[in-house]
Amino acid sequence: MTESDANRRIRKEETIIQSQASTHGSPSVQVTADERSAQKKVAWALFWGGLLIAVAFAGVAGWELTRNLRTLTAEEFGATIWDFDGPLFMLWAFSVPLGSVLAGTGALLYARAKPAFVWLAGIAVLGIVIVMTMVWSRQYYSQLFGIGGVLILVFFFSIVWFWMRRYAALGSQEKTAGAFKLVGYLFWMNATWFLCGETGKLHQTVFAGDPAPSPIEIMVFLVLGWLFVLLGEYRSMRLKRS
Repeated sequence: MTESDANRRIRKEETIIQSQASTHGSPSVQVTADERSAQKKVAWALFWGGLLIAVAFAGVAGWELTRNLRTLTAEEFGATIWDFDGPLFMLWAFSVPLGSVLAGTGALLYARAKPAFVWLAGIAVLGIVIVMTMVWSRQYYSQLFGIGGVLILVFFFSIVWFWMRRYAALGSQEKTAGAFKLVGYLFWMNATWFLCGETGKLHQTVFAGDPAPSPIEIMVFLVLGWLFVLLGEYRSMRLKRS
């Protein structure tokens, strides 16, 4: 048998094996499909679980909590089930952080991100939230806010720069989807700026004695920012489907 005949025989056997695998199903392919199906179920469970926690405690239970905060004194409030040191208040306080982390972890799993990154990201984000709200001192540090403000500006204008470079070469529909996101970023930037001003007043001597601010504009900017980012994500998804 010549070398060419041997090569033809090998290719023929490989073709037969591939045909049998496509007909009867390869065990490795079936295992991979089963694992992917299980991963999707876990991802959806985390997403809906996070949504349920956020809605149940931040929405439904929070409605009753805020009513008590508006109508009761500190002593009367401490005698209710919503006492600041009680478990129900702690569940409400961490409902959105926990719910968002669970939903985000589910999204990363669904997108088949690296497992190590998925779980590390979820644990890290929740850990940072807990440390910053329960362990870290709540004392006011003007230097910290100054450095943080500079970093936010650097990050924002870097995002705008990268956006310009990326979307300049795309089609009109892709640009529209990206433009919605950019408008959302603009509203978030303005919300950050005015939030800094409103909270900073509470620690400045010149504003001592002024009434507590009602940052309506910040809520409007945040809502509009989330809305436009959502519209951008929706348009991007529709483009990929079409």
